[in-house]
Amino acid sequence: MSGADDGCIQFTRHAGDVLFNLNRLRSRHILTDVNILVGGQEFHAHKTVLMACR
Repeated sequence: MSGADDGCIQFTRHAGDVLFNLNRLRSRHILTDVNILVGGQEFHAHKTVLMACR
């Protein structure tokens, strides 16, 4: 978190922290609501993350 000259506070780590924790949940198959099958291998994912990467 850092302060800007105009008095606003910027949360610079927020996006990274969110993705880090979503990945932790994904790796434990918690709150994953999409399964993707690619070349016979199954991947678990969060549909909101997939939509955000569109």
